[in-house]
Amino acid sequence: MASDPPMHSDSGNTYILDPESVAEMARLIELDNMTTKSMGDFLNGLTDLPDEAKVLDIACGPGGWALDMAFNYPDMEVIGIDISQTMVAYANARASSQGIRNVSFGVMDTTQTLDFSDHSFDLVNGRLLSSFLHRDVWMQLLQECRRILRPGGILRITETDNGGVTNSPSFDQLNTLLFQTMHKAGYGFSPHGTTLGITPMLERLFSQAGYTQIQSQAHSVNFSSDAEAWSNFYKNAEVVFDGALPLLQRANPNAAEELTSLYQRMLIEMQEPEFCGRWYLLTVWGTTPELTTPS
Repeated sequence: MASDPPMHSDSGNTYILDPESVAEMARLIELDNMTTKSMGDFLNGLTDLPDEAKVLDIACGPGGWALDMAFNYPDMEVIGIDISQTMVAYANARASSQGIRNVSFGVMDTTQTLDFSDHSFDLVNGRLLSSFLHRDVWMQLLQECRRILRPGGILRITETDNGGVTNSPSFDQLNTLLFQTMHKAGYGFSPHGTTLGITPMLERLFSQAGYTQIQSQAHSVNFSSDAEAWSNFYKNAEVVFDGALPLLQRANPNAAEELTSLYQRMLIEMQEPEFCGRWYLLTVWGTTPELTTPS
């Protein structure tokens, strides 16, 4: 069983799962590939980036998106940041072993002021930030991204409201318990905590933070038993709920054994031939206002 997740550690780390865990890194590598595939392309929907753009990937994890970007756009400078030293070390080692010289990774806390100068980037990308970002920090991050973006620069955020919608009673029950626990700890925008509730809020948050030309695009992943993504998503659910189980048991101390049984039933139900599941995501992007010259 995984160690207790550092939801409120002394270091300020607010990730639900342990960001230094090898199992978590392996999960994120697979999840990153699946997310990129569901979105269709690294820059799907973005057409106005300059050839020599400077790109930042916040909370980059093992660096998959940033590495793919740097490899496919060798004239761009790509930087990835993450709070996890394990993830950053892995990403830098992978960049070195693959000979990708236009990408670099550094340890940085995305919930704090970012150590970059004003107007440094043409694109800031972030995916699945709700796993660590409290609801009262979202606006701070969007405004900080606006600070480091050049005039006319683009912020692109991809989020999901839950871990998937399925016909598995145990999966649904564990999902609900996890998001209710996260809601009580300050995560998400759902009024009752049954989901994260971030996707309905994203465009409004972008607008309130001063972004313009706001657009959105929906994506989904079929992870039913006969779908290509089933294996990856099964492993994802296995690691997520194994890591979150101690958190759920602390929140429900009288149901510790029942939660363990529920987790085991979920794994069984996900392996049944009739299992159906789909994961929904939303990407929102907007631009920073152009500087105006006084007449």
